[in-house]
Amino acid sequence: MYSGLFLLGALLYNDRMPRVLGVDYGTKKIGIAVSDEGQKIAFPRTVLPNEWVSVRDFLFQQVAEGVSEIVLGLPVGLDGKETKLSGEVRRFAQKLGKEFGLPVHFENEVYSSAAVKTASGFRLAEAGYSHAKAGEARPKNIDAASAAVILQSFLDRRKRPEGNP
Repeated sequence: MYSGLFLLGALLYNDRMPRVLGVDYGTKKIGIAVSDEGQKIAFPRTVLPNEWVSVRDFLFQQVAEGVSEIVLGLPVGLDGKETKLSGEVRRFAQKLGKEFGLPVHFENEVYSSAAVKTASGFRLAEAGYSHAKAGEARPKNIDAASAAVILQSFLDRRKRPEGNP
């Protein structure tokens, strides 16, 4: 476990403005996105295997570079109820919070993958991908793009005045 004082020092001595990290958690892969320093725009960053050591080391580097908060996509069904994966995501969030001592927020991810697939549909067709059925090839960075959709939703919601949808 990384020392809270070390992480605080990394943030204090980093001359960048704090950024927010977005996470699209999957059982096999984890998509990562990072905000700009003004916390207005989310950018897809990378896709990692869902292996704790790889994820921890990458996130430690991001914290050292100025990430001050983490946003995790929370799987919620169309009925508004949490899914089977929601519990696993919540446990992962607890682990992140304990390891890094940073605030961890949840953002409904119900439409994140669908938004990415719809928005990228034309580019996928141009690249030779059909509208993929389950198990067919898909671009490697779709999970990072989903993380960016989740993070952008959080950033947009946070900057709206309270009470406005």
